[in-house]
Amino acid sequence: MKYAYPALISWNEEDKTYYVTFPDLENCFTDGATLPEALENAADVLNLMLWSAEHEGEPIPKASTMDAIKKEKPDDIVTLVAADTVAYQEVMDRENNPIKYAREKAGLNIKKLAELLGAPYRTVQDWNAGRRMPPDWVQRLIVEKIKSVS
Repeated sequence: MKYAYPALISWNEEDKTYYVTFPDLENCFTDGATLPEALENAADVLNLMLWSAEHEGEPIPKASTMDAIKKEKPDDIVTLVAADTVAYQEVMDRENNPIKYAREKAGLNIKKLAELLGAPYRTVQDWNAGRRMPPDWVQRLIVEKIKSVS
């Protein structure tokens, strides 16, 4: 699903940090040392919170209008932050199981990947299911190998 929620961005001189809150979403906040970093973090946290709510079957509140968001200080910024939970699912898949993600993107089935790597079929099945995974450095090598043949 695609969403857009108003965010309130406040500069804190003492902390030298931009703080971002989403008034419509409880416990949805982040920060950044620069405005671009704060906006990037805001998009990430918004996607994560909405993706999580969708997967947990929790209700997703209606977004307020920008006019409804009240600034606490005159230099606060009110802006819309977009989220796409379908696209974020891909991020979660890539981060949580990079081997499975790369295998699927390359159009390889488990058997073909096992043959490509010279690995036992059952081991590749376990990686695909997320039951066990090789060390991160091995995962990166496997992903590179998959990319090199696709």
